[in-house]
Amino acid sequence: MTQPRVLVVSRNEELKNKALILARKIKLPFAGSLDYLEKNPKDFLNKFLLIVSEDLIYLKRGLTEHSKPIFCDFLKWSKQTNKSNLVKTMRGIPKKSLIVDATAGLGKDALVLSSLVDRLIVIEEVPWICALLEDGLNRSRDLIPNLSKVQVACSESNEYLLNLKLKPEAIYIDPMFEGTGKSKAKKEVQFLRELTNQTNGEQLLEVALKKAKNRVVVKRHIKHKYLAGLKPTFSLKGRIIRYDVYSIKLS
Repeated sequence: MTQPRVLVVSRNEELKNKALILARKIKLPFAGSLDYLEKNPKDFLNKFLLIVSEDLIYLKRGLTEHSKPIFCDFLKWSKQTNKSNLVKTMRGIPKKSLIVDATAGLGKDALVLSSLVDRLIVIEEVPWICALLEDGLNRSRDLIPNLSKVQVACSESNEYLLNLKLKPEAIYIDPMFEGTGKSKAKKEVQFLRELTNQTNGEQLLEVALKKAKNRVVVKRHIKHKYLAGLKPTFSLKGRIIRYDVYSIKLS
């Protein structure tokens, strides 16, 4: 039987019950407190630890100081990169609309999308990533009011979209960049690649095109071919990222 590579850990003994509740919810083993683990650090060298601390939940590889914590830092992201091309892909979408982010991950793009409409559903299949995402939202909603519009669905994307009763105005897809030079990828992206299965982007695009009311937007590496070989209505290109926009033709 394959051993799980992600373990739930409490920052100290006082947080043990909180960590146990999380471990049961996301169906991962609880390994104890950091104080206990640090007595045998070599046993956890290549393990990924989902650590429940006083202030946040974060992911860390092993117990060394070289491994920086990974968590949803919406406040930091809100002061960072220019996402103008992503915003441009949603031009014409009414404010009183629903957008679905079908591949949420840690939620960086969801931060941008939440500023554009009154309702945003973000779908993430991996339960421990959902835990990071929900924790980040809970910590940030008071500081970034737009995040109050975000609803997290911990589900497989195709299944969720097929069962969704209403049609979202737009569906956003960000398949993880495969084969674009692992050494250049940020640590958090490397870890997500290593710990999760690749999204079947072609199947997801097919479902999204059936379910979206207005458009589907696909995020691609600038060097990658169109997803499923399907030419978009138009594309917006940056230095590294290209957004392919598929307009839905109403009959």
